Amino acid sequence: MHLTKSEQQIMEIFWQADHPMAQTEVVSTCVDRKWKERSIFSMLNSLMDKGVLQEVGFVRSGKTYARTFEPAVSHAEYLADVVAEQLPADQVPELLSFLLKKVDVTPGIQKELRAAVRESVQ
Repeated sequence: MHLTKSEQQIMEIFWQADHPMAQTEVVSTCVDRKWKERSIFSMLNSLMDKGVLQEVGFVRSGKTYARTFEPAVSHAEYLADVVAEQLPADQVPELLSFLLKKVDVTPGIQKELRAAVRESVQ
């Protein structure tokens, strides 16, 4: 799955949010970007078409209602898809080895990793 740089920036906003967001909230969140509302609307529709964003409801916005959105996939799932598209399966152990060297692996994370490996081979 390929997201444009702008789509990735929009998704970062959603991944960091702790609640569904309407288009107007996305626009107000990205004040450093000069996106027009029409551009945001197009990107939200594109992200839904790509399956990374989903509509989850409506919120009152002035005299009308606006759709609210939330991620359809987690940030980790998206990154896994990107890596899986580019990395041959025989290089996955090497990738995981390098990744584990860069992260503080707690006993809880070790337990989750063992469970994930068991689940993936069933």
